[in-house]
Amino acid sequence: MTSLADIERITRVARQRSPHWILRKEWLIVPPIDHYVRGFYFRRSSNPKLFYLYHTISPLYEPDMSGSGARFGASFGSDAWSLHDNSVEDELAVRCEQESVRFSGIRSPEAFLRYSADFTNIEWSESMILSHALAGDLVLAKKILLRALFERELDDWYKGQMRTRFLPDRYLVSKKRRLRRLLHVLNEGSDRTEAFLHTLERINIRKLELQEHWTSPWPRQKR
Repeated sequence: MTSLADIERITRVARQRSPHWILRKEWLIVPPIDHYVRGFYFRRSSNPKLFYLYHTISPLYEPDMSGSGARFGASFGSDAWSLHDNSVEDELAVRCEQESVRFSGIRSPEAFLRYSADFTNIEWSESMILSHALAGDLVLAKKILLRALFERELDDWYKGQMRTRFLPDRYLVSKKRRLRRLLHVLNEGSDRTEAFLHTLERINIRKLELQEHWTSPWPRQKR
């Protein structure tokens, strides 16, 4: 299993070559940190000697920070990385430098949506609801949300018709409740939506202990 100590060791050269990069648990973060956390995410594999590496951008305004990106391997073609490869530190540093170019032009919700379009259907994905809202397209944000809510309600209705005893899944019930609350926020307009997203960003920044690195893009409120 890839431990945090393993990640600290194998990213040593990358952090020496790019001292402004930030290591936080499974994240090797490439500043700036504004609406998004950009960087590289380490994921464990079933083999304790191997791990996977992703380039990803995660919105701070998403409750679970579900990001967009893809897995990439070493330059010699392996999909998985070996913890015990003697050259893993140098190889990882070079590959991360190469992949970090992907982040250079993404400074707005619109740019994030264009980036995400390479990895998901942005007009169907629930993880893009708040990105569309922040980009100013509340109509599309609500369309995706209502579709997701309708599909869950329809699924519950169908299961209730097919089973004599049907107990809704607690996670799905909670998800529907969150979607309804979000719909209420979106219906209150752009100012209320931005205030809600700003609150989510502050929560995630505290969770990641990145307060000192956050260059909040939100305008200061007048006093």
